[in-house]
Amino acid sequence: MIYAAEKFDFPKVPFVFMRHGETDANRAGIIAGSSEPPLNQAGRQQATAIAPLMAQGKWQTVFVSPQDRARKTAQLALPGYQPRVLDGLRERHWGDLEGRPISEVCSRFDTPPNGEGFDAMCQRVSFAMQQALAEVTDNLCVIVAHSGVARCILYMTGFEADGPRIANATPVLFRPTATGWDYENLTETLIKEISA
Repeated sequence: MIYAAEKFDFPKVPFVFMRHGETDANRAGIIAGSSEPPLNQAGRQQATAIAPLMAQGKWQTVFVSPQDRARKTAQLALPGYQPRVLDGLRERHWGDLEGRPISEVCSRFDTPPNGEGFDAMCQRVSFAMQQALAEVTDNLCVIVAHSGVARCILYMTGFEADGPRIANATPVLFRPTATGWDYENLTETLIKEISA
């Protein structure tokens, strides 16, 4: 099946995406999916370490996946906010592949046995992003979720879904351009620029 990013309704509003901190499953290269591995010590340190940078921003709202690893990351990285849970930001359900090595995934575009297809995941992520970005008025929102959600967002903004992952607890600024979208790791300089 060929996927077309244009079929997903994605609002042209800038936002920050942050993947959750590291878990033992991430470190071991295991598919966590809908399971609930907690942040490991490194993951908690990553989220805490990014908090001073995130504190420099004026964020309208923080939206978060219902899964514990994302919620804990938001709590540590953005302690002054009350994150709002959006169910559509949860990680992909990998069915029979959950708990298996990532190397067993032939293609992210295939539907895993008893799992969720990439197209279905992008549809729900698109709906969640519409909900989140429709509320943005003055300041940007922050989305704290998972690598699968990041892949959907990359795909829906015209980038390669099967490329390198966004690193754990690394905030990334997505901005619409005249020709599509651009994204880059959030820095102090960028925060000053978008907060001006």
